Amino acid sequence: MKYFIVPFVLSASCASRPQPQIGLRPAPPPAVEPGALRYADVIRVYHVGRYVDPNHSTMHEQHPIYRIEASARWNLHPSGLLSTPILASLTNAAHSPVPTTDQIAAELNRQRLITQNVTAEAGRLTESIAQFQQALAENNRIARQNQELRQQLQNALKRLDALEAKSPSNTPPERKHDESDLLGIH
Repeated sequence: MKYFIVPFVLSASCASRPQPQIGLRPAPPPAVEPGALRYADVIRVYHVGRYVDPNHSTMHEQHPIYRIEASARWNLHPSGLLSTPILASLTNAAHSPVPTTDQIAAELNRQRLITQNVTAEAGRLTESIAQFQQALAENNRIARQNQELRQQLQNALKRLDALEAKSPSNTPPERKHDESDLLGIH
């Protein structure tokens, strides 16, 4: 007997209750008069019976409620407002030729001349920069060579002084050699 009651209890507890059906219809599109520039507001009237306001201790009697379903907006697809001759006369300014006058032609020629001068100056500046970079590289190379030569000269002077100190001679010691003496700088 126990075995018959358990499935019955389980099936009874799993039974779903039917949900109330809510009837919703989409609002019909707002009517627009042919050629109208704007759609009008769509206002719906709802008749509400007596009810208690859930946030307050207030009871409302039966009355209508007016709700704006769709606000007024522009009609982006007007029909019959613009006639074809008006549309045909509208042209895209990007495709129309520029009006020419003597002043415009003179200004265009002046701008072309200025552009040519600026381009020529830019070319000369580029050449000058290249020459300066080449001269700088040459100066750096010469400075490195001079540094190497100074180092070699100092090493040679040190060796010469060391040799003079080791050699026994009866001659009085000469003064130390200086780099400026060898280079001829006094």
